[in-house]
Amino acid sequence: MKRIPGTRLAAILAGLGLWMLAGSSAVAYEAGLSVPTSESDPVRLTLAAEHSLQDGLDAPEVLQVFTGTAGDCCENRTPVAGDYVLHGSVLEFRPAFGFATGQAYVVRAVTNGVERIAPFRLQGHLPTLGAAVTGLYPSGDVLPENALRFYVHFSRPMSPHVAFDYIKLRKASGEVDEAAFMKFKQELWNEDRTRLTVLIDPGRIKRNVATNIELGPAMVEGESYTLSVGEGWPSADGTSFLPEFSKTFTVGPALRERPDILNWQITSPCLGTRNALEAAFDRSFDRSQLQHSISVVTADGKAVTGTVEVGEGETSWRFKPAKPWPDSEMVLTVQAVLEDVAGNNFRDLLDHAVSEKAVDLPDTTRPIRSRSCSG
Repeated sequence: MKRIPGTRLAAILAGLGLWMLAGSSAVAYEAGLSVPTSESDPVRLTLAAEHSLQDGLDAPEVLQVFTGTAGDCCENRTPVAGDYVLHGSVLEFRPAFGFATGQAYVVRAVTNGVERIAPFRLQGHLPTLGAAVTGLYPSGDVLPENALRFYVHFSRPMSPHVAFDYIKLRKASGEVDEAAFMKFKQELWNEDRTRLTVLIDPGRIKRNVATNIELGPAMVEGESYTLSVGEGWPSADGTSFLPEFSKTFTVGPALRERPDILNWQITSPCLGTRNALEAAFDRSFDRSQLQHSISVVTADGKAVTGTVEVGEGETSWRFKPAKPWPDSEMVLTVQAVLEDVAGNNFRDLLDHAVSEKAVDLPDTTRPIRSRSCSG
């Protein structure tokens, strides 16, 4: 047995002929490659016996494992860390922390300059949640006329390439606007396919654009609409089907001005406590970006660690520090690319005149200081 912990292994390999058995649960493959059936199993690749090993090729150039789905693999992705072990003509890969039940993985093998991709997932024996919509954002009951995107969260990975068979925008009359959404060849999923980003066609938002002139805006101020996710959408493993989900909202005025941190109401925290610093916004912001686009730093630029909570309707933000607030000046820092729900950021508007240029603005800041709350 020869251990190869990320060091060099050379092999000239015959074609692997990888293929997933039709209708299987992605755990059985043609001879030459086997994938785990438990958390402790390795990925095994059988090298062709008629070929000898020689220097000049890294083990990861032959065999790699990634988290995520086959559609996302594999350029600009970091492979799972682990060790390679050679047993005769069988190359094994074991991850540093074991394979996780329920996580989607992709095996990547390269032979004779040909890349082969093979997905798998450990089903395990633990009960799993049925497919369901667990969240829809923006979560407010009133959205601006030029709202740009929705995030749909699911309880488990969903089947791709069918999203717009199920997701519809309906007027109060029940009429479906089939041209409301921007439909890409690749749907906008997160890595494990439990969150889908749905964009209103920007051509329906931007004024004086051909699509807007021809069809009008997708949403009109003063009207109500329902975003629905139809019944029957299958989960990625085909074992569960989505029940119907819908959310009705009304439409308010469009957001046509860039956001400004000076319009936020900041509640300073109490000195020596771990009470939350709170920021109330003048508008709704993009929920996903709010999780990482605002931070608190000390006057000398050191990040204050803590936890973030996004408020109802994405109109507020709370930060609770890991340690009590110090008696010193700090800075609330907001990335200038943070967008409101209409796609406007601190530098530029989504819908602007051709002659209007973006503002060359660095991250925007506002000084804060903890206050005495004794008595």
